[in-house]
Amino acid sequence: MSPPVPAYLRLRRFLPLWLLACLAGTLAAAPVLDITRTATPPVIDGVLDDPAWTAAAHSEAFRQVSPLENEAPTERTEFWVTYDADHLYVAVRCHDSAGLAGISAYSLQRDQDNDSDDIVGIILDTFRRQSDGYYFGLSAAGGQIDGLVQDKDQANDDWDGLWHGRVTRDAGGWSAEFSLPLKTLSFDPASDAWGFNVMRAIRRKQETVRWSGFSRARPDVALPELGEIRGLAGLRQGRGLELKPYASATRRSDPRAGEKGSEFKPGLDVVWHATPSLAATLTFNTDFADAEVDERQVNLGRFPLFFPEKRSFFTQDASLFSFGGITNDPVPFYSRRIGLAADGSKIDLLGGAKVTGRAGPWTIGLLDVQTDDHAGIASKNLFVGRVARQLLAESSVGLIATHGDPRGPGKNALVGADFAYVNSQVAGTKSLSIRGSAQFTDSDRAGDTGSNLNIWVNFPNEPFYLTHWYNRTSDRFDPALGFVARTGIQDFYTNQGFKWHPKTRLVQTVEIFSETDHITDLDSNLLDDGVWLGAHLTSPRGDFLNVWGSHRREAFLTPFSIRPGIVIPVGNHGGETFQTRIGTATSRAVSGLIRWQHGDYLTGRTDDIQAELALRVGFRFEFDLSSRFRDIRLPQGSFVVRTVYAKSIYNFSPDLQLSLLGQYDNLSETLGMNCRLKWIMQPGDEFFLVINQGYDTDRAGLRPLANEISCKGAWTYRY
Repeated sequence: MSPPVPAYLRLRRFLPLWLLACLAGTLAAAPVLDITRTATPPVIDGVLDDPAWTAAAHSEAFRQVSPLENEAPTERTEFWVTYDADHLYVAVRCHDSAGLAGISAYSLQRDQDNDSDDIVGIILDTFRRQSDGYYFGLSAAGGQIDGLVQDKDQANDDWDGLWHGRVTRDAGGWSAEFSLPLKTLSFDPASDAWGFNVMRAIRRKQETVRWSGFSRARPDVALPELGEIRGLAGLRQGRGLELKPYASATRRSDPRAGEKGSEFKPGLDVVWHATPSLAATLTFNTDFADAEVDERQVNLGRFPLFFPEKRSFFTQDASLFSFGGITNDPVPFYSRRIGLAADGSKIDLLGGAKVTGRAGPWTIGLLDVQTDDHAGIASKNLFVGRVARQLLAESSVGLIATHGDPRGPGKNALVGADFAYVNSQVAGTKSLSIRGSAQFTDSDRAGDTGSNLNIWVNFPNEPFYLTHWYNRTSDRFDPALGFVARTGIQDFYTNQGFKWHPKTRLVQTVEIFSETDHITDLDSNLLDDGVWLGAHLTSPRGDFLNVWGSHRREAFLTPFSIRPGIVIPVGNHGGETFQTRIGTATSRAVSGLIRWQHGDYLTGRTDDIQAELALRVGFRFEFDLSSRFRDIRLPQGSFVVRTVYAKSIYNFSPDLQLSLLGQYDNLSETLGMNCRLKWIMQPGDEFFLVINQGYDTDRAGLRPLANEISCKGAWTYRY
């Protein structure tokens, strides 16, 4: 019998009393900018010579966020804001004393915010609820960045909006212009004020400045940090109707099976904005031919892996389905359960309906789809419903329900409730969130009802931060439309650290951290536990060094086959591990990373080495290479795992991009190649050419496997 969990671990689930004593204070007044309407819209070309900017509201009241909190910036930044009935316009001028040589401009790729480029960003809270919003950005090379803000300060870059932006560079710095169509945004036309912020990142100095909110502990997209723009009036979203026809042609072949085939698939999305903040979407014959491929992972563990969603139909308004602050496990709704089989093959969607948005203090997400027959599984109807209500200034309560099982016959249903207490004014400038949730399933496959309880406390501040999390998942918890890696457990997790910024030429940030993770069965008998202690150092240029040591133990109650012929026996396995990780700043034209992990692994030992290299030539060509080598030595048998990931991108312009991706692992002995051409003719009108080709590498040379070539065109008509 495993020993019971010590009493001090049980106490970790409770909030420390000293935190409760901090729930007081007020933030400094946020800045306000009164804006006026323009009669002549600016030309969006990155050149700030339009008359519209002369009369536009203007500010240059920026302060540093890092490395020196709430200090004067080292470079001057200014911006202008104006609007008309259909667009919000923003211009930003980034002065730079080093001229062109000081600007980091490498990427034209969309959503490529990898800390390589100088960036300006705009954050909007169009409902002034501090719960969800939008962000838009431009890199100094001209790459577009956009996404949703969910749960106050969580960025979701899977959302792509329709908007226009351009940049120019000169001897005095660089400039950016934004044109944001109001049809892209949800807002309350009766309100004349939006939450608003502008940020700038100067990569060579690792310096970030903002117009509003200067706490290092809060991300740039934090909605409680926003200032305000006022004077919006006469805004229109048209009739609120969007038609999005698309069509794809696909040719598939498999030399091994001697099969060939082709498919033409037209489809249509219809979006109706019933109110400015509530949209209904109908989809017919839904197609995902343009979705990016997953990054290959080799699973050597006992539990399934979590892959992010990349299909635009599901990423749009995905934040409205988030639940309990849980990001991946155990989530009640995991959209990859719809339209994708367990092996990753595609399942056609015959049609579906979605209602998303806000109504008063409520946020609403409803989704119902009908899948086609697949691999002997009959057509299925799948439903997800999520509602949440805002309470107080920043808190909320909500419900979620799912119905249907895409895995096969049988019924499955889930219901859940959650709450979030959020206070961004603790002791004046600190943040605290306490979240809890409960989920219950009724599953024919599991044979009974199951439950999950989750509560976590997050104090994400400087110099001290902490996260405490408790999760309990019963044996028969089975969310058919969600994701759970492990059932029949309790999990006690803590993460705490101390971070400071020494004023030296070599070190900008020092962080000391510790983590603990203790997993028990439902009777509190210890199964797995781990302790990690480490430090992270960052230089003023952005280079870094990370070292940590750990003690980890896993309890195997049944034998586990990690590889054919290699079986891990019943017992407690693990031990001590050491890791070091060193890398250069990604704002360099050539950057790299090396990680080495050494120590005990299961019943034996392992060395795990990972190397990454990034090369950027100008702002058109990018090349990324990542290789991982795992040498696993066990008494039951030894083996080596090698994975290689290589991706090259050529950007003809911000609207035309060609990428080539190759992925290989020695266990499957296959090489996967993906070629993707994306052309944005204008915002909303897109063309894709995607080629997927597999190769067998177990013999001399490369033997072609399955091949798929797809062309897809999509258009958007707004009324």
